[in-house]
Amino acid sequence: MDLLLLLALLPGCLCSFSVEVPPVVEVEIGKNAIIHCKPTFSGSPKYTSEWFVLDENDDLRRITFFGDGRQVTDPDTEYSDRAKVKSDLTLEIKGVRLSDEKQFLCRVNAVNEGTKEAKAALKVYDSPETPELSLNLGILSVTESIASEIGTCISRNAYPAPTIEWYKNHQLLTPPTEKNPDLYMSSRTITESSGLLTVSSTLFLRPTKMDTDAVFSCKVVYPIPGGGVRRMESQEFNLTLHYYTENVKFEILSPLPIKEGDDLIFRCAGDGHPPPSYIISKLKDDNEMEIYSGVEGVLKVLNVSREYTGSYSCQAMDFDSPPEVVLTQELDLVVNYVDTPSLLPKEDTMVNLGADLQLTCRGDGTVTPQLRWKKDGAIVFEGSRYKIRNISYSQSGVYTCEAVSSNIPGLTKEKDITITVEGIPQLKPGTETFEVAAEGDTLSLTCSAVGHPLPEIMWNPPELKGAQSVSGMNVMSKVSVKVSSKLAKGVSCVAKNVHGSNERNFTLNIGNVIDTSSAPSQEQSSGGSSTAIIAVVVCVLLLLLVVALFYFLQKRGKLTCGGSEKKSLTQDPASAELAPELKSDKRPEQHGLIGSPGGSRSIEVSPLKK
Repeated sequence: MDLLLLLALLPGCLCSFSVEVPPVVEVEIGKNAIIHCKPTFSGSPKYTSEWFVLDENDDLRRITFFGDGRQVTDPDTEYSDRAKVKSDLTLEIKGVRLSDEKQFLCRVNAVNEGTKEAKAALKVYDSPETPELSLNLGILSVTESIASEIGTCISRNAYPAPTIEWYKNHQLLTPPTEKNPDLYMSSRTITESSGLLTVSSTLFLRPTKMDTDAVFSCKVVYPIPGGGVRRMESQEFNLTLHYYTENVKFEILSPLPIKEGDDLIFRCAGDGHPPPSYIISKLKDDNEMEIYSGVEGVLKVLNVSREYTGSYSCQAMDFDSPPEVVLTQELDLVVNYVDTPSLLPKEDTMVNLGADLQLTCRGDGTVTPQLRWKKDGAIVFEGSRYKIRNISYSQSGVYTCEAVSSNIPGLTKEKDITITVEGIPQLKPGTETFEVAAEGDTLSLTCSAVGHPLPEIMWNPPELKGAQSVSGMNVMSKVSVKVSSKLAKGVSCVAKNVHGSNERNFTLNIGNVIDTSSAPSQEQSSGGSSTAIIAVVVCVLLLLLVVALFYFLQKRGKLTCGGSEKKSLTQDPASAELAPELKSDKRPEQHGLIGSPGGSRSIEVSPLKK
């Protein structure tokens, strides 16, 4: 126990003192580098720290010092204005340069515990510029026996040196670096005056026809701090190849079958590259009539007609192809058609009302078409002969014969004929009886007729003037009338043309008009209204006077009547004069004052008992 205590008191003996720094610190050029230094003590001694940089010869040169709570940066070094040490002994270097990729040493001096130190390597990175391509702009032949230079990919100003990958159709190529007749690449690295590196890679390839539309590119792969990598891709490019034509294809691009009115597209294409020129000809009687020549090999005919039916040939003009290669192809074209139908009658026709009519349609085409008759867009008959019996005005109009191909969708032709039915006018059904509340009301009457020639509508009585409107063979007349007893006797309309006329009578039932057979006269009924009212008032007053007179005589005792003498005043001649029979032919509102219409009313007065 005494020995252990003694050893602990001895300065610099068996002390737990160490210094730790990261072995590698990675940073991108232009950013700040942070290098930590962490001393570990057994106690809490006083200490100082120093940071050194090792040059190419591993010689140490101090750049900072820290002690007694103060930091000192040594002058006259490349870090005098960029380096400083913090209170936790961390070294910070601002704006890292490529030349800063060195080793840095942290030394710690502890009182009574000695000196310890550790090294850290600073690793710097710089990303490359966008890759550049230098391409072979010449024409590459697929018949060459050795690989040809395709292009060079260049990556400039990177650190550390990147690598270059080649891609075909976005798939990574793995070309060897050894020269061979099919595929290889060669690379080189150049150190720029700045110390940054430029890497280039050249790809050699023996192309085939499959490479005609192939897409090539390169990618630069460069490291970044933390052990990762990034890729930067170049623009894509294609190869310009040359190879002779071995196969020719001649086809129609338009949807089949072809019909008149379609747009027709021929295409002649060979597999040579660059594409040869082409000639398209129509074959007729062992002769060829050239209708197209050009490098696109596409002929477009708008609104094709049946005259284009026939045989056609396409020839690829590739003079590099060997003689055994067939450069000509042929095809046959059928342009389907339907003729415009022929009609009987041939021209627009007039038909008498009620007569029979037969319409006949004939059609022809590549395939015999189906025939049908339509009117106003609706099918009225399937077939060639359409017979109409007892024709009516409603069957006037435009009839269309439609010839339709049964196997070619959309192949249709049609022809119209106008049928006009003529004859005596026909009145259209309508209301003929009207109920009117009272004289003086206004009533609208309508009369519609159809006919050819167009009928004229007239009204009776003649003083009625109607407003007419015409639509085709139809005419309509409207008249507005003020109802009177005269009109109640009859209103009519007459539709007339050169073939005859038809008449319609209207009945007006007026609620307060009495038939002339039960009244003295229309003039008396209408003219005596005021006189009748006065007569009614006078009669009522006289009746009241008679009743008062009887009552007065009875009270005075001057009027005595026994039970056997009781008689109805209406049976006494004198009383009959006092109880007149009241008759009236007045309107209903007057009848309530004087009795029931057309009848009489008697009043019987009985003598009063004393």
